[in-house]
Amino acid sequence: MNRRDFVSGLCWLGVSLFVGMEALELGFGKFPSPGPGFVLFWASLVFGILSIALVVRAVMGKEGSVLLSELFKGKWLKALIAIAALFIYILFLDQAGFLLMTFGFLFVLFALGGIKPLQSAGSALVSTLVAYGIFHVALQLQFPRGPLGW
Repeated sequence: MNRRDFVSGLCWLGVSLFVGMEALELGFGKFPSPGPGFVLFWASLVFGILSIALVVRAVMGKEGSVLLSELFKGKWLKALIAIAALFIYILFLDQAGFLLMTFGFLFVLFALGGIKPLQSAGSALVSTLVAYGIFHVALQLQFPRGPLGW
């Protein structure tokens, strides 16, 4: 039995139960008109199911799972670059605009994932345009325009 996963799964299950009970106190509502606790309830339900799965895996699984530090061996630089790119995205989103900053941010992330530069640029462009089409055109959400007006 993997004790770390077992204990952490039980702790997260407790958090999930607490959040679920609080969400019910806020008011669940109905599907056509959800209350303030609607999203919290469903999120805590999914989180609880995942916590139970972790506990079951810890009990049924083998000893010697991989530690988090072992997963990032040799990949810390990429993680730090991704975090730096996120901060740059947040800092300059209003000044540069949604389209330009999102394209640049996604390009960096795709490139860090090992995708070739041309494919990274194409994937970033398509992803940015799809996000823009869904949120700005279809749902009519306002995005920062930037200095070029787009």
